[in-house]
Amino acid sequence: MRTYIYYLLLPLLVLASCQSPDDFLDVEPTGFIIPSTLEDYDKLLMDYAILRAVGTNVRYMDPDVYHNSASFSTISGYTPSVNAYTWQYDLFDPATTDLDYNNFYYYIHVMNYVLSDVDNADTGNFSESKRNTLKAEALAQRAYEYFLTVNEYAHHYDPANTDLPGVAMPLTVDLQAHTPRSSVVQVYDQIIEDLNSALSLVDNSFPAVNSYANFKPGRASIYALLAEIYLYKGDFDQALSYSNSALALYDYIEDYNTVDFVDPSNKWSGYDNPDWAVNTLNKEVLWNRYIEWGFSNPFQLYSPDLTALYDKSNDRRWYLFSTQESNAGVDVAPDYIYVYSRAYRCNGLTVPRLLLTNAEAKVRTGDGAGAVSNLNKLLEKRLATFTPLTHNDDATTLKLVKDERRKELAGSSLNLFDQKRYHVYGDVVPTYTRVNPVTNETFTLSPGDDGYVVNIAPAVRDQNPNL
Repeated sequence: MRTYIYYLLLPLLVLASCQSPDDFLDVEPTGFIIPSTLEDYDKLLMDYAILRAVGTNVRYMDPDVYHNSASFSTISGYTPSVNAYTWQYDLFDPATTDLDYNNFYYYIHVMNYVLSDVDNADTGNFSESKRNTLKAEALAQRAYEYFLTVNEYAHHYDPANTDLPGVAMPLTVDLQAHTPRSSVVQVYDQIIEDLNSALSLVDNSFPAVNSYANFKPGRASIYALLAEIYLYKGDFDQALSYSNSALALYDYIEDYNTVDFVDPSNKWSGYDNPDWAVNTLNKEVLWNRYIEWGFSNPFQLYSPDLTALYDKSNDRRWYLFSTQESNAGVDVAPDYIYVYSRAYRCNGLTVPRLLLTNAEAKVRTGDGAGAVSNLNKLLEKRLATFTPLTHNDDATTLKLVKDERRKELAGSSLNLFDQKRYHVYGDVVPTYTRVNPVTNETFTLSPGDDGYVVNIAPAVRDQNPNL
């Protein structure tokens, strides 16, 4: 047990002392056990902290998030949050650490370390077949981290702009390297290569979903990420193919009619279905990451546009995830607070997200009726009284799919990335407007603006001038 604890502590101690990935790449840790067997590398990959609060920088950038004066007061003391809400390209001053960036590159470094040395590790108590499994997990986790990183710190993938700057993409352990940015296209190509390599290293004994440790991938998880990547690329045929493969392996959806609050008179009391509320036990989760716990402080509101999409008397998502009174008793009427009561909000890969990706790929490839069938599978588990939808035309059905993504993925901030990709596809994306409730200054976010992107923090750029 003591050895296992050392492995879990190492990333936390390193991260706590670093301003940028280059800080920890400059120092080899001492006083810790260096992995030498397959079991050691397995323990390194069992670091559940990879779940962490992922993508917190974009939480208030999402146009579906809103602040009035009461809710804005809960973020006004933290400049990066204010900058995010007002769609500034530069969120951080020179003295502020960007934990998102540090965390992404720490775990990329861990996966590179595993991939560089696992072939030389002794088998120890494990069988030789475990070596390929560990390599597959490291490749897949590295791919996932790069997918999260490039979508936060770069403009969206655009096949017409192959030189669009992406993010730094170290693929080996080099303690002195100042890696420059690769293009967005190069990063996506590497992600796909890593995921396909991972799939080639495992067989059908590799689980569809890693139910024991769902922050690690299974085969359905990898197919689901490939589907999402191809959706983001605008390659809808491939998105359809990979999402079909994932759903054929795993398609569990929770019935929200069976979920309630511990105390229905208090929406901050927690949910009464503990397995669903805890992402590590939630059977909808394919590959776990989370963005926030509870949303109680600071809290945020639904944008009026998003609020208008819900059937408030019938949609269990509205019942379970909205309130007009904060955890501290602040009444925000006529607005609504987003609440995820005493639970972690998953912004990783889930079956509902996969089902909606599959639906979008279907309608964009001419199968609107199939897309509506997907929506009905989801809404049957989301509405108190369910009446099946029907397909009339592809344009209407695509609008339905987009609206359901906004409602189903509310609180995850994934809508920000959806709006980025819709613009590249040529879909109509509105120009959004916000007002700082303190200064009354107005801010706008036009399609393709830098406000959709987090600029790499000065503390990181100072460490790596090639960025």
